[in-house]
Amino acid sequence: MKQSILLIALCIGFFSCNTETKPAEAKTDSAVVKEALVYPFTPKYSLKWQPGDEKNALIVLNCLKHYTDGDVKGAFADFADTVTFLANKFHYRGTKDSLAALFTADRAGYASMSKVFDTWLTAYYPDKDDTWVTLWYTEITTDKKGKTDSLYYTDDVLIKNGKIQEYDEKQRQFPAPMAKK
Repeated sequence: MKQSILLIALCIGFFSCNTETKPAEAKTDSAVVKEALVYPFTPKYSLKWQPGDEKNALIVLNCLKHYTDGDVKGAFADFADTVTFLANKFHYRGTKDSLAALFTADRAGYASMSKVFDTWLTAYYPDKDDTWVTLWYTEITTDKKGKTDSLYYTDDVLIKNGKIQEYDEKQRQFPAPMAKK
C-alpha cells in the first residue's frame, strides 16, 4: 500500500512540475477589437458586404462565354427585360432586345474573340439586398480585316433575381510596345 501511495505521489509530483511552456492561443476575429476608421472620403455605395452566391458569377461568365463564341442571343438570355449598360463613352438604359441588337452589330465585326480572366469576385450587400459580380480580364479580338487587339476590362455586374440588371464595363488600353533601338 505504501508503494502504491508513493507511486501515485511521484506521478502527481512529476506531472504537476511540467515546466513546458505552451504557445499563446491565437486571437480569433471575434476577439479582436476593431478600431473605428475615419475615411478621408465618403463612398456613394455601402462598405458592408459579404461573399455572395457564386451562382451569380456563373450567370455573368456564361453571358460572356456566349458573346465570345458569337452567340449574342445566348449572351442576353440572363439579362433582365430592362437593363442599364455603361461603357467607355456609352450609356444605355432600355430593353435587353434593343441592347442585344446593338451588340449583334458590334460582334459581327470580329472574326474571333477570346477572354483571359485574372479573377472574379461575387459580393453581397445585405443592407442593399444587392449582389455584384466584379470581373478582371483581358479580351483579345481579331477583326474581319485580320487586325488583332487587346483590352483589359474590369466589369461590375448587378444581379437581381437571377438576372443581369446593370452591366458597368471599364476598359484600359495596353501601351504600344516600346520601339527597339
